[in-house]
Amino acid sequence: MNKNFYQVVIFSVVLFCVSFSVVGLPIKGVSAKSIGNTVKESVDDLLPPLAPVANTPVYYCQNATAVALTATPDTGNTLIWYGTSATGGTPSATAPTPSTTTVGSFFYYVSQTDGATESPRTQITVNVVADNGAIILGLTCDASQIAAADKASSVFFDWENNSLISNTYNYTYSIQGGSPVSGSIIVSHLQVFGMLPGQSATMTLTSATHPCVPAQTLTCSVPCGAILIAPDFASIAALCSGDVAPALGTTSPNGIVGTWSPAVVSNTQSGTYVFTPNANQCASSQSLNVAVNPASPGFSSFAICQGDVAPTLATTSPNGVIGSWLPMTVDNQNTADYTFTPDAGQCASPETITVTVKSAGSLIDFDWAVTEAFSDNQVITVTPLTVATTRYLYQLDFGPFQDSPVFEEVSYGLHSITVKDEDGCSAPVRRTGLLVVNYPRVFTPNGDGFYDTWNVSTLRTDLTSTIKIFDRYGKFLIEIAPKGNGWDGNYNGRLMPSTDYWFVINYEENGVQKIYRSHFALKR
Repeated sequence: MNKNFYQVVIFSVVLFCVSFSVVGLPIKGVSAKSIGNTVKESVDDLLPPLAPVANTPVYYCQNATAVALTATPDTGNTLIWYGTSATGGTPSATAPTPSTTTVGSFFYYVSQTDGATESPRTQITVNVVADNGAIILGLTCDASQIAAADKASSVFFDWENNSLISNTYNYTYSIQGGSPVSGSIIVSHLQVFGMLPGQSATMTLTSATHPCVPAQTLTCSVPCGAILIAPDFASIAALCSGDVAPALGTTSPNGIVGTWSPAVVSNTQSGTYVFTPNANQCASSQSLNVAVNPASPGFSSFAICQGDVAPTLATTSPNGVIGSWLPMTVDNQNTADYTFTPDAGQCASPETITVTVKSAGSLIDFDWAVTEAFSDNQVITVTPLTVATTRYLYQLDFGPFQDSPVFEEVSYGLHSITVKDEDGCSAPVRRTGLLVVNYPRVFTPNGDGFYDTWNVSTLRTDLTSTIKIFDRYGKFLIEIAPKGNGWDGNYNGRLMPSTDYWFVINYEENGVQKIYRSHFALKR
């Protein structure tokens, strides 16, 4: 039965009731109108609902992951799914998820029920498409296709049709990240209107019927034109160092929004701050120079040598502060303090420095001490002989000068030491012939002219010293003198093997006879 049948029944019942009343036989307490309404409501309750609305057709790329199908029931109704059964079949409250393994068109069915009656079934078509490698061609921003009147208010997306896919496309775009606008189109271009100079629109484009085609996204912008809006931030007055620095606003008085670099004004040094507008405002940047006047003139104490030409005290400080000195002239004979007073209207405070006058010729000579012979860490310690308290610098051989008078890990042999006044008020003193006694740990008697013999040559001035050499088992091999040529690695005319050899030295140090034992290596 259809709805027209039930409407005929309603009309017949109402007509019967009206006729009854006309012939003088009314139904007690019931009017014809009320009877008609009651019958209509009862019959409407028996009408089946309409078929539910469903999203169809649905497209999938072959072997893609599918999701459950969807349909929309009327308010209060419940969907009934029948899978691929157009009639009959097993009803289910769970929406099916279509298979995408096979290419083709597949049909699924859904109805709705109000609890008493069931609607006709809606067919949902699922199209599974093979991937043919097609893509959307040449998606670009093409301002040349925009009419002159629209160039400052629209963008134009353009692309090429691909014969491998149908020319139906789905698009979604937004202006400046605003609400998305979606739709379908059968031409290969889309113009977005209602924009402002500098604004951008981002569009994502897909094929409506070929889901295997990759989506493409492109952003097009409305050009700003030749004239840019200049931010109008006011200049910032000079600060005194340490004052509270003003905050840099992110919106100019004429409404340009952006950021500053650096973001915070320094209250200790002058600087330039650049405002960069945010994108799509068609505005230029702006620079502000903020001067920070120093709280200190920046003079430093210094030293001069006694009797040197007295330097002139500058009336402009290293920090650019202008002022005057008291006393005005430096005394080159005596250490004294000098006070600089800034001129009025500057941030700086008065500053006092000390000019130290150092004695000339205070360095007379120096003594030195060397760690005893054969120490693992040979150290030379220098003691300056001076008539004044002065800082000195020390140099070993021709190395760099250093503050410390101690030199460690000094190699064996003869060395030189130089001591000089840090301020140059005394002539440098240099001494040579500082002897560090030690022995070579290895020698290579291979005839190349380098380290072919072994000896403790640093003892060559000790005419009483002797050296006895033994093999590793204690067998005596040879006795040599430091002033001689040393041992060449032979014993009774034959080459000795590469290994360690032991030695005993008898020598004199500071008037005391000493004995030292150790070993060295022969390498061939």
